[in-house]
Amino acid sequence: MSKTMDQIKAELAAPFPSTDVDWRIQHAIKDKARGLAVPYLQSRAIQSRLDDVVGPYNWKSEYKPWHPVASADKTTASQLCGLAIYCEERGEWVQKWDGAENTDIEPVKGGISDSFKRAAVLWGIGRYLYGIGSLWVGLEYKGKNPTIPDSEMQRLNAHHDNAVKRRASNVSQLPSQPGAPQPDDPGFDYAVYSVQPQQFATGTGMVLVLTGRDGKNVQAYLQRADNNIAAGTCLKSVKLTPQKNGDFSYNTMDAYEVA
Repeated sequence: MSKTMDQIKAELAAPFPSTDVDWRIQHAIKDKARGLAVPYLQSRAIQSRLDDVVGPYNWKSEYKPWHPVASADKTTASQLCGLAIYCEERGEWVQKWDGAENTDIEPVKGGISDSFKRAAVLWGIGRYLYGIGSLWVGLEYKGKNPTIPDSEMQRLNAHHDNAVKRRASNVSQLPSQPGAPQPDDPGFDYAVYSVQPQQFATGTGMVLVLTGRDGKNVQAYLQRADNNIAAGTCLKSVKLTPQKNGDFSYNTMDAYEVA
């Protein structure tokens, strides 16, 4: 018996075991002793989820270069990924696109991998991770790049698993991890977790997911585009204004400075 699209949607969106979740340092404070860790899925875990839910012959990915992204100090190429799933109910392929900048290490490969992960989120795969939030962790250095010690990885994995349990219990607000080390003065209010372009009546703007110093995420709308804002950018002097349009509540970011 074929699965319905509702069944496929639910199975794609199911949480992953912590062994399939990696954590990367989005921002390190000035003394480099601690950093803000954010969760993300491994590409192979997403591929396995698609194979298990719809079958290896019922999904496909397509890639193409995107326009260059200009920032204050450089111009970075980017990649688009179209992730398609065959819909038996409609008898056609349904494709969803998203993009990502090339990375500093193995640039094109990294850009392709990140765009694939972003496209998967459009299908609900790993979208729950946006609600888990980030954690401040101690760092160690083996060379120039920071790494997360095993003891901190155990805490991060436990944070993920506890958040999944709370989610299953229909608890919408996830508290910060008790005892998580917080910097006294990190020099910023929020770190940008993700950025999506948005077309408003007044022109092109941005939808931001911001991670506060307490590790909680909040969504905010910026009514203009700003090339200085990208995932990992830290913001200070942030002014968020609650808004309401009927039953829809949201925040606008009316003031900020790049830290």
